[in-house]
Amino acid sequence: MNIILKLLLVIVVTVCPGISFSANQSEKIPVIYSTDLFHPHDDPDDHFDIVTLYSIPEIDLRAVILDQGAKQDKRPGRIPIQQLNHLLGRDVPYGIGLSRPLANALDPGYGELKKYQKGVKLIINVLREAAKPVTIITVGSMRDIAAAYNREPALFNRKVEKLLIFIGDAQGAFREHNVKLDPIAYARVMNSGLPVFWVPSFDGGLWQNNGNASFWRAKQVDLLEGISSPMINFFVYALLKKNEEDHMGFLYRKIPKTEKQYILKGIRNLWCTAIFTFITKRGFVQRGEDWFALGESEIQSGETIEKIFTFSPVSVFVDNNGKEWLEDSTRSRKIQRFKILKMEAYAHAMTSVTRHLLEELDR
Repeated sequence: MNIILKLLLVIVVTVCPGISFSANQSEKIPVIYSTDLFHPHDDPDDHFDIVTLYSIPEIDLRAVILDQGAKQDKRPGRIPIQQLNHLLGRDVPYGIGLSRPLANALDPGYGELKKYQKGVKLIINVLREAAKPVTIITVGSMRDIAAAYNREPALFNRKVEKLLIFIGDAQGAFREHNVKLDPIAYARVMNSGLPVFWVPSFDGGLWQNNGNASFWRAKQVDLLEGISSPMINFFVYALLKKNEEDHMGFLYRKIPKTEKQYILKGIRNLWCTAIFTFITKRGFVQRGEDWFALGESEIQSGETIEKIFTFSPVSVFVDNNGKEWLEDSTRSRKIQRFKILKMEAYAHAMTSVTRHLLEELDR
């Protein structure tokens, strides 16, 4: 019987090569992703972030939460999600989040319109249905995560593996943009006792990075030069704030050379992309001038994994104004904070890893 089954499997794979029998499907990491992704954009780093998440096959993207409710009505982040789902043959669900800042630390957000409840409901449904703990990544406000936690704290305690949050200032030097969106929600999550992995946007003030923030800058040519035409069109559509009725058809259109050249000349502020690999088993490896985030089977004999960044424990309390207080006290919570280990290599390594992750989309 075993021999017959094996022969049938060989026949199916041979005749139907598009069918994939992935032995490691169960090893994929379920992820909920909350983002302030808009079109037209506030900052197109969010487009680089979402494409990078799609590019990492170990990540099972279960849901995208589109931050800041009413703003999504006018500048829908669903457009880039629909484009990526179409281009990559995916069906990642998305939901618009709450529109107003939380009124207090225990606010579950029930008072908002039904159309703005979809994000919170999607978070809760994914957690309930997940067979194993889920990683939550946030790159905007903490509003929908905090409201979902307020509705289902026991579910979060049981089903959240990690909360990887990109927000704030490592020294509490000022209120960073994502904090300002909903300081009470930020405080709620940071003070919750959940497994928070904190990636401060800045360290020591606006545009400052003294080693405990993720911020770096990259030339867009160094990020995009090697990717396929449909994906270049995706970035042209996003970065140039195109407003086409057929936003799917635009992906296959021949675009003017000047438009591609224009976006390749740009400089991009980045905070996230390559750091997403932290939740996987990939390690950073240098080959010549290039850096790659590779799985164990891809690392060649003699190559070593270089730790460009890590996370280290820190005690912190966040007040309802969104200010971070680094203190060891009864009100503080022990969390993990981002730390750069090789500052001199950091920006180049992160840019190079991001580029090669984006290139994986064409494999």
